[in-house]
Amino acid sequence: MHSKTRRQSTALLLGLAFFSIQACAQSTAAIPADLQPEVAAAFDRISADSIHTAMSILASDGFEGRQPGTRGFTLASAYVQEKFKAMGLVPGVNGGSYIQPVLFKKGTVAVSGSSLTLGEGAAAETLVYGKDFLLHPYYYGTASAVTAALVFVGYGIYAPELHYDDYANTDVKGRIVVYFDQAPAIFPSNERAYFSSAATKFAEAVKRGAVGVITLSPAGNAAAWDAGVKRAGQGTYRWADANGQLQPDFPELKVIAALNPALSEKLFAGTGHDWQTIVGKAKAGEPQSFQLLVKATMQVTTVLTDVHTSNLVGVIPGSDPVLKKQYIVYTAHLDHFGIGSPVKGDSIYNGAHDNASGVALVLEIARTFRSLPKAPKRSVIITIVTGEEYGLLGSDYFINHPTVPQKDIVANMSLDMPFFFHPVLDIVPYGALHSSLSRQVEAAAGYLGLGIGPDPFPEQVVFIRSDHYSFIRKGIPSLFIKSGFKTVAADTVDRSHSDVDWRRTTYHTPQDDMSQAFDFNAGATHVKLNFLIGLLVCEDPSRPSWNKGDFFGGRFAK
Repeated sequence: MHSKTRRQSTALLLGLAFFSIQACAQSTAAIPADLQPEVAAAFDRISADSIHTAMSILASDGFEGRQPGTRGFTLASAYVQEKFKAMGLVPGVNGGSYIQPVLFKKGTVAVSGSSLTLGEGAAAETLVYGKDFLLHPYYYGTASAVTAALVFVGYGIYAPELHYDDYANTDVKGRIVVYFDQAPAIFPSNERAYFSSAATKFAEAVKRGAVGVITLSPAGNAAAWDAGVKRAGQGTYRWADANGQLQPDFPELKVIAALNPALSEKLFAGTGHDWQTIVGKAKAGEPQSFQLLVKATMQVTTVLTDVHTSNLVGVIPGSDPVLKKQYIVYTAHLDHFGIGSPVKGDSIYNGAHDNASGVALVLEIARTFRSLPKAPKRSVIITIVTGEEYGLLGSDYFINHPTVPQKDIVANMSLDMPFFFHPVLDIVPYGALHSSLSRQVEAAAGYLGLGIGPDPFPEQVVFIRSDHYSFIRKGIPSLFIKSGFKTVAADTVDRSHSDVDWRRTTYHTPQDDMSQAFDFNAGATHVKLNFLIGLLVCEDPSRPSWNKGDFFGGRFAK
């Protein structure tokens, strides 16, 4: 069972290597001859200075970190709307507005009415919120409680495609399931990301009749726990539609908790299963499940508040009488974390790279499409969305309430902190291996002389962490492209280390501002690449399709 999964991982890596070789072998012949003059002229009009200017404005202190529902977000949205108007984008909402209103429900745990107790009677131990455990807000009532036996189910994953089943024949109906976060490292990269998703695991638990969840993090540490406590204090968000109907959030799971890693081992006392052996099996990708000898009583009290925010939607109508009724969607999220706890004396979370950069690039892509002497055959939708930082909420709202028929959206491309701190010599195109979009990626990368590489950090589950994934879940082939680590000979910095260090020291802090050493010419390379891929998709007579037997196509394509 497990050796077969390893063979699948090896095959994937070999496929990626071949994919990279093929892309590097491409020449300008991969771009239709009649398009090459247009492409060359369009590239000449792409401006690194325009990217710099837009980023500087969006990431300025005056926009106050662009948190949804705040003055800063409203100001940033107004700036983008003015850019849409200046470019002549057609309003995409009911033909008369760029604004798609979105209502968020913010859920915050009321600590005084929330608790977790392990055991019963004299042996009962009441844990301390924040120190020992955290709870997920419950959106279907002020308070929710559950008392039930605990069952350990490994990673909480059922993956028949990968011959993996943590549940096996273990009955969890009416019980609280306990499982590790993440997914086995032996899974292929993008499948690992999918099965790491909390929503995927919650859905499986609900399907099997579980009434609650406790998650464990065997690799966690005190610093990671403290960061989680800080995030939990900021609340979580779900969108609601115009009728007040909430985004699905698994009401069957009455309480969802996370346990401090320092306490995880005590859940397994008396079971005959050694903690280190359990962790070792998880790391080795061995499914496991068994009953625990303890019950838990959990209660969560939730305070809900409304947050009014919005997406922006502009359209570049296509020129072909038939194909113009199909759409490729470019997406970038406008939101960041606003004003928060000071770090190094700064409390404004400017979000320059995350994601003023992506918005600036999408605006430049839109300007480049508008500069063409003739509009592309398919139509192009430009979406600047809200709430990505809260769980891809704005893009999820858009694709669940699309401004054009969902069936007519043929592809999505998301731009989100693509990393341009150094010249772009290679790329990591998340999603390309799953659909025919690989053809356009190969052609565009070959035209620009860029290599293509595999996911360097599968454990970070990047594939599910940006807005393209909202479209994938609706069966729409999608791309999310990052810079690779190759750099010019004169650059003595190991970019595989520096990019990781950036995530550790700067990501989601106030230091993500415009004082960083961005390479705006590299930003222009990302514009060229994403524009050209989109243009090739627009001009292709065939709409993008999932590869035969693809995991995500099989899961989500209608």
